[in-house]
Amino acid sequence: MARVLPQLPTEIIQSELLPRLPAKSIGRFRCVCNTWNSFLCSPDFARAHLRYNTKYKLLLLDQPTQTFCTLDCEPVNHDSITNLPIPFKGDVVIVASLDGLVCVVFRETNDLAFWNPLTGAYKKIYTKFVVDMSGVFTFYIDSSNDYKLLHIVSKSGEGFIYSRRLDSWRKIPHLENIIRSFNWGQAIFLGEKIYFKLETWRSGGPQRGLISFDVESEKFKEIQFPPLTCGASLYVNLVALNGCIHLCVGYKDIHHEGFKCDMWRIDGDKWIKVATFDRSCYQPLRHIHIRRNGNWLAIWENDNSFNNIDLKDYIYYFLPGYSDHEQKGVICMGTFMSPGEGQRRT
Repeated sequence: MARVLPQLPTEIIQSELLPRLPAKSIGRFRCVCNTWNSFLCSPDFARAHLRYNTKYKLLLLDQPTQTFCTLDCEPVNHDSITNLPIPFKGDVVIVASLDGLVCVVFRETNDLAFWNPLTGAYKKIYTKFVVDMSGVFTFYIDSSNDYKLLHIVSKSGEGFIYSRRLDSWRKIPHLENIIRSFNWGQAIFLGEKIYFKLETWRSGGPQRGLISFDVESEKFKEIQFPPLTCGASLYVNLVALNGCIHLCVGYKDIHHEGFKCDMWRIDGDKWIKVATFDRSCYQPLRHIHIRRNGNWLAIWENDNSFNNIDLKDYIYYFLPGYSDHEQKGVICMGTFMSPGEGQRRT
């Protein structure tokens, strides 16, 4: 008598097994049947697959040749470098990335595009009402699972939010006085807030500030700086570490030759100094990603190479980019998130 093997329920296969598969396997399983193909192409599966995705890739843009490549960064594998086909034409720069979606700006037209490097799908976002594409761009997701892009234009004192679900822009009112006071730079999306580093030059020297943006209430709030060293040349940068916002402050020690670095963690409305390091020099680089082992993946400024950095080994100065919104590289997970309706595929 033939042995009857137990059969897993379809809901178990779809909710527990398929979302755990690597991206390459998903493409093959789409060919099993029309039902599987429909499910694996759905937004629900894309979100489920994202929850189990722990593989990060570094997406690099070579500006002169306008070519993209990726490499594995958990752990860093230089042999995994893969050149990516680009589905769109034009001179572009990377401005934001989240959950496998990358936002690029076309220099010549000031248009935007949402792009999924894994699937090749992309959607152009037209922005004819925004003349100035400088400033800072930040991807975030709200409680309704709508992916949004926040654009702050510091020169004109304007702020805009794009909704992927609605495929439309709207202006944030009453921001002129807040924005025009500073140049808005580095931004970090963590939890339900976006944190911005602000800076401006006045007669007394550089003035810095921090602003948080609540993605649900869409309200801005000023955050006081920790007590920093007076009279020192400060290199101040935000970083998300262990689920908390940290402030990394590098400065020249006025009493001894060399540099120091203080690491502050925000705890509610207070700052707590968690570490201080002494070093004889600092290295210019662009911070990209904090790996699970605590090392920092970074791009060196002098030759555009990348490497692992131990905080205790270097005092580093994060450079902002050729302009205040361009990035040479971003971390991009391999997900199946859709850029939006009307997407194109390569």
